[in-house]
Amino acid sequence: MKGGWLGGAALVALIALGCGKDRPVPFRDERLGIAIVFPGAPQGVRYAESTPFGAIEWFGRAYRPAGRLDSNFQAEVGNLPPGSRGGTTPAEVMGTYHRWLIARFGRVERTELSAEQGPGFRYRVRSPMGTYLNGALVVRRGRLHRAEATTSQGDEPKARTFLEDFEVLP
Repeated sequence: MKGGWLGGAALVALIALGCGKDRPVPFRDERLGIAIVFPGAPQGVRYAESTPFGAIEWFGRAYRPAGRLDSNFQAEVGNLPPGSRGGTTPAEVMGTYHRWLIARFGRVERTELSAEQGPGFRYRVRSPMGTYLNGALVVRRGRLHRAEATTSQGDEPKARTFLEDFEVLP
């Protein structure tokens, strides 16, 4: 009987940890050239991705709420590979990235960023799995600066706040 009680207490403790309230965590990295506020404590990320520009190695931070497979918040930076594949101007690079999003997801809602925030744009797509990907892309100094929030709802307040806080440093 005692083992059953302890097992139940452990389960309650795990549920409490998983349901704990997240606290905003500011992140700023001068080397990456980004600042953002995550809805919880982010972890470092580094991965390579095949893109229309060639392979890009991304560096940044990501946060996934405990116990949630449908939510992810990430901010990252990748250097554009040498050469002119995908464009030589920020406008051409953004056009290539936008077409890549369309090829991957179909319909893409796009909103241009202001001159002081960009050059760049915000986007929203619905993934084939039914989740929503809300993102922002800024092209500066031969780099792609990207923030993305994946959520189960199209207009999730945490995702909106996350992207509004995204800043590419001068």
